[in-house]
Amino acid sequence: MNNFASGRERGFTLLEIMVSLVLICLVVVSVIQLSSANLRNLSTSDDRIETLRRASEKMRQVLDGDLSEDKTWNDVDDDGYSYDITVTETLKERTDALAVKFLEITVSAQYTKDNRSKRMILQTAKLVSKAKALKGQ
Repeated sequence: MNNFASGRERGFTLLEIMVSLVLICLVVVSVIQLSSANLRNLSTSDDRIETLRRASEKMRQVLDGDLSEDKTWNDVDDDGYSYDITVTETLKERTDALAVKFLEITVSAQYTKDNRSKRMILQTAKLVSKAKALKGQ
């Protein structure tokens, strides 16, 4: 008995092959687009983490430094990060009778990449002895 009784061999037509190739191409393009978006997000995340690290480092320097008076200043590092730092006494009316000052410290770190500027702001508070503040003056 002959398996090819109908006289026609079974196989894929040119149309079926073309449709399957289009579907495969769509899947590949989708995967590449997702990967590209993930890489951009990772890069942005790395930039934010680095800015946070640098702002935290600058905050630590400010907290370890002289906090005897209110002041505001700017700083720029070698890598192009700029910092706006503010130290102000707050709640003065509540601490007048106490031996401490309540300081609010703000560090704003900014970087520019690909013509886009990003800013991160850190704030904290610290109690400082008025005796130490008077010695510093």
